[in-house]
Amino acid sequence: MTETLNKMFRDLIFANECDSNPRAVLRFSDPDGVLSGKSGWSFGISQFDTQNNDEALKCLAACGFTPSEISGVVHQTLDVKPLNVKLAANADVIETYDVAQLSYCINSALNCTTSNGIPADNPSGILALADYVNQYGSIGNQFIGFIRALGHPVMAADVLKFKLDHTKYGDEHPADCQRRYNNLVKIVAVATE
Repeated sequence: MTETLNKMFRDLIFANECDSNPRAVLRFSDPDGVLSGKSGWSFGISQFDTQNNDEALKCLAACGFTPSEISGVVHQTLDVKPLNVKLAANADVIETYDVAQLSYCINSALNCTTSNGIPADNPSGILALADYVNQYGSIGNQFIGFIRALGHPVMAADVLKFKLDHTKYGDEHPADCQRRYNNLVKIVAVATE
């Protein structure tokens, strides 16, 4: 089951973060707009956000980016198109960081359910929690309280409801939350046929 769960999660993150476009993995992108102040240039299957994820900066350093290039990427002060070549040349390094990120997200979801006594007997709930971790960084106490109070194993629809009712992102971007949920439903359906 773990291998299947990991494959489904990789497919889910690829769909959610890259729209299943392989070209998006090895180039810089900023889905919320350059200099918006919310997110920075992102890359990889996990879309490591250079403004909000220290692992993104470590990955760029491991790819051979100079400190001034990294600073320019973080502060969005340079043209990243020429740097996409450097990303593509280090696909193996980025893959290593992506694998670690995906594992971290799945393990965080599983640890959350286990350590909080939350039933998790379905892949959709675990995948939705893991996707939440990739998007938000962790599962906070408010969310833990919400899923503890459900009275049933956490399902993907529960995670969607929490995002829509209790997060700023869900309030401002309900269609994207629904898109992520729809991707999950499709991936689980295909994997369990």
